[in-house]
Amino acid sequence: MRRPPFDLWQLLCVRAIAEHGSIHGAARFLNTRQSAVSRSLHNLEERLDVRLFTRSPSGAAPTAFGQEFICWSQTILDNVAGMNTRARRTGKGENGQISIGIQTCVLPGRLSTFTADFRATHPDIVFRYSEGTGKRLLRRLQRGQIDFAVVTRRNLAPALRVTPLWSDRIVAALPPDHPLATRPEVSWTDLRHETFLTGRDNAGQDFEALIQRKLGETGIRPKIQRHDIGSNRIVALVQNNEGVALLPASWLPLIRDRHGHDIAITEIRDAGGSSHLEFGIVWRPDNENPCARSFARYIEAHGP
Repeated sequence: MRRPPFDLWQLLCVRAIAEHGSIHGAARFLNTRQSAVSRSLHNLEERLDVRLFTRSPSGAAPTAFGQEFICWSQTILDNVAGMNTRARRTGKGENGQISIGIQTCVLPGRLSTFTADFRATHPDIVFRYSEGTGKRLLRRLQRGQIDFAVVTRRNLAPALRVTPLWSDRIVAALPPDHPLATRPEVSWTDLRHETFLTGRDNAGQDFEALIQRKLGETGIRPKIQRHDIGSNRIVALVQNNEGVALLPASWLPLIRDRHGHDIAITEIRDAGGSSHLEFGIVWRPDNENPCARSFARYIEAHGP
């Protein structure tokens, strides 16, 4: 690679000579020797093979080409200054990008409410979002492909840091003509003979673990059908009398808006009360992204 025809110091000298009208004034402004500025200008003109200033006892005036060169120099120096400022702000975690993976059973907009204050005070940090199953997001997090993951707090690796965010009550979705559909609440025992439908994005694995635990305590082996579809399609299967489904209660307004009276929702309670999904935001403490470290400090300070 060939050496560039000039360096930043030479551009600074050119700009200073133009602004102060002489090599002497430029040297005083740059806090250096006059000979250093003169030598820098001489070397630059020699390398470019063009004169940039006309010298006289009264000072130095730019030539016609010198005027153009000064304008180019100003643009370059402004860009360098901007790059320097941006780099410093990025290093301090004030500028850059944060990637967050969101488990698809999280109600849209819920995380935005939690991050609103941080986004308001850090307008130059861009958030990039993706979604997927909790297992897939945690795998991407551990590989360094995302900075944070918002997932249910189950089976988290000890090396990960987690801050609790919220708790979501679990309800049962039943066909409207189901014998239990008119009851405001049911027990797990009431559901022991049902076929439970689980999907890929409605915390399927968490629901399966909960079903196994609750019904396993009574010696019953629950019937579970797994489907590679999302929550809304699972609800459609419930409407077709193919089984029942568990849902986070936060989804109820969306479910009722889309399905209306074609689905029945009932509370599930036992001796321990209602069951819940516990959500948290997870990150790696060794993440080197300065913006992610800033957001992690915000999370720890503002989490529940």
